[in-house]
Amino acid sequence: MRNPVSIRCIWLTSISLCLFLYSFAQGDPSASEPAEPGLSLIPLYTSNDTVLVTTTISLRKGREWLHLQNAVISFSVSDGKNIVRKIGEGSSDSAGTVTLAIPLYPPLPQDAQGMIRYVADFAGAAGYAPVSESFSSKPAWLKVSFYEEDSIRYIRITGTQHSRDNKMAPIPGETVNLFVPSLFRPLPIGEISLDDQGTGTMEFPSSLIGDSLGNITVIARIDEHELFGFVTGQAQINWAIPKHLLAQEKPTRELWTPVAPIWMIITLLIMLTGVWAHYIYAIVQLVRIKTSKKEEKLPETDWSKYS
Repeated sequence: MRNPVSIRCIWLTSISLCLFLYSFAQGDPSASEPAEPGLSLIPLYTSNDTVLVTTTISLRKGREWLHLQNAVISFSVSDGKNIVRKIGEGSSDSAGTVTLAIPLYPPLPQDAQGMIRYVADFAGAAGYAPVSESFSSKPAWLKVSFYEEDSIRYIRITGTQHSRDNKMAPIPGETVNLFVPSLFRPLPIGEISLDDQGTGTMEFPSSLIGDSLGNITVIARIDEHELFGFVTGQAQINWAIPKHLLAQEKPTRELWTPVAPIWMIITLLIMLTGVWAHYIYAIVQLVRIKTSKKEEKLPETDWSKYS
């Protein structure tokens, strides 16, 4: 007769296995729900009467953000109330980014304060939920110019905006950051505060390095402004140091350079000399042992004792 306890254990094990298989077959209910991606939107006003609208669509997985490629993003502008104008669409690249250049003329829809509402929409796709993002800002312009006075070279920044009567008005009291192009990211060279006329100046740095002709591009930026958002302007001048006039830098003897430091070379030579000296000493000793065995003679046997 079977033990009742063992029968109960078999029944409990069978029921647990069935429940596990059922839950595995049903799957995670949340897995069937579409993933909700994130969408960022940044309009950047340039000095050539256009606004560059850039969006980035990505999906968070754990602690990482994965960029979505080939996602179709549609763009539109509005006055925040009734007037809506579709301005185009584009597909995201491998970095999940879509950039669209929008001309500011003819004028885009604006509200009473001159603010334009930019909207980016993702209609959704297989496994991804739709998402939308908007950003409101007022068009502004930054003009970069140069002049020389008393043998001193200056950078002049002029900031303008649209007034309520649709005329150009200065941007007073704002701080503008100045950059020049660099290898990885723009190199900051200073900042300028605009006066009541929307103008500010700064002495041109004499240590800037340009191309072989001395040309260099100066970039002016206003970032994350509560009214204008992101504004940039740039201009080129040949006041920099020509690159070919610089003496070629010789590599220094550091751990991270192709030329090793002197102390490291000396240490390595001492170590290698010690190792090879041990090898030579061992070989000499083996030769001496072999030679000494050949020279050693056995004593002659006196056979007369056995006669």
